[in-house]
Amino acid sequence: MGFRLDAAVADVYGDLRLAPVLRRLLRHSGRLTGSAAGSISLVDAARGQYVKAAEIGARCRLGQRFPLDEGATGRAFDRRRPVVIPDYGRLRAGHLAGTDPASRGAAVAVPIWWRGDVIAVDVVFAPDAGDFSAGAVDDLEALAQTAAAAIVVSGRHDPSLAALIARRVPATVTEAGAVRPVSPAVARIATDLVAAAARAAGHGSQRVALVYGEDGLRLLVQQEGGLRADGELRREGVTVEEVPGWGVLVRAEFPYALEPPPFSPREAEVLALLREGLTDREIAARLVVSPKTVEKHVAAVLRKTGTTRRTAAVVHALDNGWIPPYR
Repeated sequence: MGFRLDAAVADVYGDLRLAPVLRRLLRHSGRLTGSAAGSISLVDAARGQYVKAAEIGARCRLGQRFPLDEGATGRAFDRRRPVVIPDYGRLRAGHLAGTDPASRGAAVAVPIWWRGDVIAVDVVFAPDAGDFSAGAVDDLEALAQTAAAAIVVSGRHDPSLAALIARRVPATVTEAGAVRPVSPAVARIATDLVAAAARAAGHGSQRVALVYGEDGLRLLVQQEGGLRADGELRREGVTVEEVPGWGVLVRAEFPYALEPPPFSPREAEVLALLREGLTDREIAARLVVSPKTVEKHVAAVLRKTGTTRRTAAVVHALDNGWIPPYR
């Protein structure tokens, strides 16, 4: 089946959280151009910088900030129009490693506009050292621009831990691993710890790394300068290392949810199958139980998630870290 812009736009707007919006836009950008690699940067024109916010098929130094005169993003921002880069490897201040296959061919950088300002740039790397036709660039610009409102709305209300930390403390936040939601309690504790580290140091820049593992989240905070008053950091499960001339490293590990999932083993099985989009009869056949029994378990899942629809129950469970994220 060929590429359909209407279906792609509907998918981009299907989950108005920033990370899913950007990942879906990247996926459809790749489908449209035949590429398997790309990245999206969010522009902060007031500060003269941009942050690598999403990537696929390439390692673009995700989460790091760069001046607006660097890289493919900087070129598209400067020219205010789509820019085709014939050889990304020759680009000044490009951010792909020279060993990355995506760096050996062409790239196209497409600015995304909102109210007359460039708010983001969608960068796609050409497959197999190929090039981009004028028609492909036009279609990519049309696709990318449809996502502008989704980026604005989702960025304003983004509940991700990285966004919560960035709103509270001026820090560079990098994510590693398969990013997944954490429960509100975990988000609050992690954000408070980052803020405490900033207060304890009193000055200097701060870098935060969120490492998502199979069993939990690792939080790393690197703070320039020494600690002024670190009583808030001396707590169970938190280690603080001071390195003269380098700064302070704060480490902590958290589960994705402080409370265990509220579901019985059978309810958890039903919830997992609801996530696959199965009907009651299909779930009953899979679990070898009656449809009436499935109805009872579905009702329990809805009650325990405080929702009235199956999709909402799945989203609520994902947001609280009770089930693993989509792969």
